[in-house]
Amino acid sequence: MAAVIAVATDIQYLKGVGPALAKKFQGLGLRNVHSLLYYFPFRYENRSRLQTALDIPRYLHKPVLLRGQVLSARLTQPRPRFYVVNAQLRGGAGSFSAVWFNQKFMAKTLRPGLEILISGKVVFNDYAGQFQVDVADYEIITADFRPGIVPVYALTDGLTQKKLRQVMRLALAEVRDLRDPLPPALRQKHNLPELPAAVRELHFPSGRENWRQSRQRIVFDEFFYVELGMALRYARHRTELTGISFQPEGRLLDAYYQNLPYQLTAAQQRVIGEVLRDMAGPRPMNRLVQGDVGSGKTDVAVAALLCAVQSGYQAALMVPTEVLAQQHFLKIEARLKTLGVRVESLLGRHPPAEKKEIYRRLAAQECDVVIGTQAIIQDKVVFKNLGFVIIDEQHRFGVVQRQLLKAKAQQNVDLLVMTATPIPRTLALTVYGDLDKSLIDELPPGRAPVQTYHVRPRERAGVYELLRRECQQGFQAYIVYPLVAESEKIDLQAAVESYEQLCRIFPEFQLGLLHGRLKNAEKEIVMQKFRDKELQILVSTTVIEVGVDVPNATLMIIENANRFGLAQLHQLRGRVGRGARAAQCFLITELKTPESKKRIQAMTGTTDGFRIAELDLEIRGPGDFVGVQQSGFPDFIMADLLKDEAILQAARTAAFALVQADPRLERPEQQAVRAELRRRSRGLIDYILLN
Repeated sequence: MAAVIAVATDIQYLKGVGPALAKKFQGLGLRNVHSLLYYFPFRYENRSRLQTALDIPRYLHKPVLLRGQVLSARLTQPRPRFYVVNAQLRGGAGSFSAVWFNQKFMAKTLRPGLEILISGKVVFNDYAGQFQVDVADYEIITADFRPGIVPVYALTDGLTQKKLRQVMRLALAEVRDLRDPLPPALRQKHNLPELPAAVRELHFPSGRENWRQSRQRIVFDEFFYVELGMALRYARHRTELTGISFQPEGRLLDAYYQNLPYQLTAAQQRVIGEVLRDMAGPRPMNRLVQGDVGSGKTDVAVAALLCAVQSGYQAALMVPTEVLAQQHFLKIEARLKTLGVRVESLLGRHPPAEKKEIYRRLAAQECDVVIGTQAIIQDKVVFKNLGFVIIDEQHRFGVVQRQLLKAKAQQNVDLLVMTATPIPRTLALTVYGDLDKSLIDELPPGRAPVQTYHVRPRERAGVYELLRRECQQGFQAYIVYPLVAESEKIDLQAAVESYEQLCRIFPEFQLGLLHGRLKNAEKEIVMQKFRDKELQILVSTTVIEVGVDVPNATLMIIENANRFGLAQLHQLRGRVGRGARAAQCFLITELKTPESKKRIQAMTGTTDGFRIAELDLEIRGPGDFVGVQQSGFPDFIMADLLKDEAILQAARTAAFALVQADPRLERPEQQAVRAELRRRSRGLIDYILLN
């Protein structure tokens, strides 16, 4: 009796696979039948629409699909370890040449009289003086050959399209436990086909509309289970966890508002009100505050910190870099020391003795607010009464770091997440979908948008002359060079050499150099000199991208701007224009590709961070936008955040409605959904409901 095939069955036990071929499948990440069934084609071939030999010249540099009978095949070796198999085929109205590269075995496979189907790109062989098809894939036509629409999969060495299709057909026909976890009522409400039918249709489509509905089903599932996890966390914080009821009315906040030398914007007042209202409530706050560069998030942070301190609790602010941590510390400590609030910075570069003293003060509650990097979450750091946590630029931290900081408290702390990176709506729903959201959508009065210009490298001298005039009037400037990763020595060398050259170009000014390979203490010395106006020009890599605040800096030059992402360019531009004087940003680059042209046009055309974020998401994709490794961003197989926003909204609505009706997914009809969420989240549902 044949073995029963289940979704958990190892691929090697499928008919025609075995241990050797199973290793090829494993190279694609496919280990069991379930992962195989969810390995969807990246495109399809319509075998009912074949080209002919006469069509070949019209398809130069384009893909073709041809059927032909082998007339002859010849193997040549133009150079060592490089083989070419050239076959002549007869196809309907004429013959044509098909070429395989570095597939020596094809010389024996292509026997005269053999009928095959080939797909590939048409090129013109100058040496032979004829058109040929460079073959990307082929299939020998046998009795079981199927015309019509067939799937095309991404492959690995040793695995052919024909073999993968055979294995896929077998798995689809024989698997017995691919069941649909979604309740029938939910499927009907959203007009979704059943899961087994949708999976079959996506591999072997029967028609365009059936395929469209099946794709919609898989996309809905991908969004639904992400949003279901969000909904469970959101509901738990709202209904089950008891938090701290902070006192928003008090001496410290009153004194802070009275001492402010400027008027808070209406947007700042609104967001502070939303934050303080959450903090006063009985449930732990989980709120995201978004604000474009220069919108005044620091005032929101300070108000929340003071609310925690005047209520008798300690507070922590964690940021991703030491440059940003020191920036926050200098700004916040200056505002709070007149109120008697004790603020400490805790950085990795602090000497052991200094760290030990900071640990002691935190444990004795002789420190009210600590600002630092991941040094805050080290085991030696113990708070006496931590009640409030702010995480700045959260997408740069992993889930573990966030939880470690919250775990420093003996109670459920209030969490405020801040970011100056505008997040597109679809991305916010999938990455921050369990947080309440506040938006500071207004710049302080008198803050003019930064004027941005594209400059070609040959026009650099004119920009330098403008920089010279700006510095002569007492203002400061940044010149930024790309550094994709701190280990890239070539980029680092370019920045150092450019700095030396700039010192010769601007001998009348003091220049500083800032890059990732400097020790943290050296970075801070350079930054402090720039803040104190001892340096007029700061030559830097992207370590200044976030948080650096020098109001006297009015000009930004970004070299090789095409090497930066849009969000990164927008953040860099936000380092200037933070004072009363109008600021300018110059993007120096050639526009060699349509993508670079689109990016630069976006920067010169708008200062709207959310519009720029949407374009950046479109160009780079969500994984690069948020940093896949750090964000815990869901790994979508088929869903597209740009094209599928309507499906995302429907899936989110369905998930939150399900949790509202059954907050812990305990009803019998939800057990299949719960099991599927556990599988997709690798057990995360248990963590959500227990922690």
